[in-house]
Amino acid sequence: MSDLIIPKQILDGMIAHARELAPYECCGILAGNNGIVSRQYRIKNIVATEGAQNLSSFDPAKAAHLERLSPAERAEIAFVMDMGDFSAAKKDMRNNGLDLQVVYHSHPHDPARPSVTDIKIATDYEEIWPKINLPAPAYLLISLMNPVPEVKNYWIKAGQVSPAPFAVR
Repeated sequence: MSDLIIPKQILDGMIAHARELAPYECCGILAGNNGIVSRQYRIKNIVATEGAQNLSSFDPAKAAHLERLSPAERAEIAFVMDMGDFSAAKKDMRNNGLDLQVVYHSHPHDPARPSVTDIKIATDYEEIWPKINLPAPAYLLISLMNPVPEVKNYWIKAGQVSPAPFAVR
């Protein structure tokens, strides 16, 4: 697979999204055609407002840990996309002939690499993407740890993480 191309305007939009939501994690998706991203969809992070007890992606220890945290604390360490927002984005992609290319989220206090939870969720979703007629996306992370945000993109397949290079144009 060739490198993904992300326009600078969309990259800047993701960084702005991450900064606006900090200290919470932001999340969203990028769509386009032939490896060229043409649209960013901001998706609401519902972990900040809802309990973790019904979130099947979390193992019991993680869920118990999340339940002890305030909504604000939960949002700093995890995200779950609002399905209404996601469905609207999926419909817009279909109506515009776009393909899902990237799922992105921010790490306000951590490096731009997938956490154990990120890897588990991505692995769980490997079997879901085809069922909802979407290709498996790359996973892009935006770290706000340092004054200059760090942005990295990955493939996560069968629990294995590998770099997914991208170019900014």
